[in-house]
Order: sequence, then structure tokens, then C-alpha cells
Amino acid sequence: MQSPNRVSRKTIRRRRAIKRTLGLVLVLAVVAAAVIASMKLLFVVRSTQVSGSNIFTEKEILDFLSIPEEENIFLVNSDNISTSLVEEFTYIESVQVTKRLPDRIEIHLTDCIESFYTVADNSCTVYSQGFKQLRNGAEPPQGAVWLDIQMDYADKLETVKKLLTLFEKYQFSSITKISVSDDGMIDVTYDDRFDIDFGTMLDIDYKIKMCKKVLDEKIPTGEKGTIDATEGGEIVYKRQ
Repeated sequence: MQSPNRVSRKTIRRRRAIKRTLGLVLVLAVVAAAVIASMKLLFVVRSTQVSGSNIFTEKEILDFLSIPEEENIFLVNSDNISTSLVEEFTYIESVQVTKRLPDRIEIHLTDCIESFYTVADNSCTVYSQGFKQLRNGAEPPQGAVWLDIQMDYADKLETVKKLLTLFEKYQFSSITKISVSDDGMIDVTYDDRFDIDFGTMLDIDYKIKMCKKVLDEKIPTGEKGTIDATEGGEIVYKRQ
């Protein structure tokens, strides 16, 4: 028969488990307190640097952001910074935010370039290289490409983006106008000297490649005319 003053093994094991649990909780609490203290002391924003823009000054950007002094660097929301800057400043195309531990934030801006425009009612609407709407005006910006499309038609804009990618691929660098009709027919003005009919997007990669080859190798410098590139294997040039 067990003595009334004797503690059972089961009770001893339970007490030991409780002690271990309490010890672990205490250790975790100490670690958590140390982490919080270190974050407050070590990982606070002491420097914010802005670069990349030729339009906006560092002061303009920092005054707008108003990042609190001694703000914890991990609590600074990079996405919010990027979104708010692009929305607030018309001529900021994109923003890259980098956190440099322990205490520095770097903000790199990409300025908008007036790259495209549309025309309606004798007025131009100007767009950036990323198709961000910038301004309206009577005259188109120098060097910009005229997009003869309705910008709110997503399929037409997507067609233009694909064309631009291929033009860059084949160094088709003198495009001055791109037209996409309602039935998907593509017409391009090259160097203000050639009107090129590419037909539809079918085999467009090959059509652009062969058209560029003809322009580079077959047509004398200074000539003007029309080019039928609807059939990639047979590029037809007519001199003006």
C-alpha cells in the first residue's frame, strides 16, 4: 500500500513537464522581448535616399512620403510607397523600394517618357513608355509613335504591345505610326517614308523579320513607297 506522503511517479512526471513548459515559455518571452527591443533600437529608419529621376527632387519625394523618424524599417510598406508615388506624380513611371538593413531605405524612380500619343478631335493624348496617360495637348511630342487605336480596347492595346516587342527584336526602330483596325488589320508607318500593310497577327514574327530584311537590303536609301507584307514569304514593294 502506497504511503499517503509519497508522490506517485505520474505526478512527478507531470510536475517536471509543467516546469519544462514554464521554462520554455519564459525563454520565449525573454527572446521575444530581446527581439522587440533590438528592432526598436537597431532596425529603425535613419536614412532614406531617392535616385533615378531627372524631373523630381529628393526633397519633393520625401516631403510627400513623410516617413516618420525612427520608424521601424520592417513596418515600412514598400508596395504602398510605390503605389502612392506613381499615383501622385504623373511623370513617375515606376518605383523600386529597397530596404538596406539595418537602417536605410533606397527609392529608385523611373521617369515617364512621352512615347506614344493618340489623336481625337484635333487634340493629342500623350502616353508614357508603359502606356500611362500623361497629358493632353494640341501638338504631339517629338519622336513619339502615333497609335491609331482606341486605348480602352484591351485587345488592340495588347496587339500593339506584341508588335513593339517584335519591332525591338528586329531593330525596327523608326516606327512613327501603328494602326489596328476593328477587324485586326495592322498598318504601320516606317520612318515617315513607307506605309506597311502587315495584314493580321498571323505569322507576324516572320512578316516583320522579312520586311526588315527587304528594307535593309533591297530598297535604296531615300526612297518612299508602300510595302505589302501580308504574306511573309513575298514582300511586295511599290515605289512612290
